[in-house]
Amino acid sequence: MSLYLQALQRLHQTLVGSTAGGAKTNTSSVWRYATDDAAATVETAGYFNGARSILTVGDVIIASMVMSGAPVNKQYVVLTVPASGNVTIGLQSTAAG
Repeated sequence: MSLYLQALQRLHQTLVGSTAGGAKTNTSSVWRYATDDAAATVETAGYFNGARSILTVGDVIIASMVMSGAPVNKQYVVLTVPASGNVTIGLQSTAAG
């Protein structure tokens, strides 16, 4: 299947701070997404291309997948949102940055 844009909902949006302590004009968002698609499908490069205009690098997507079967929940970070080409996400890790 493919992205169902209406199922992608913004939960929170915040300004990104700078190292000097001042707010920048860019934002970071937390999104919630639910689908019957399998995790492997959602993780495919380009799955979120239909949301290119609202996603930014560093956004977090909390996804519930396989909703009509055995549900799976994962948290992703948006890695790339190119003007052309595929939007990519990665599984959120807990490694220190």
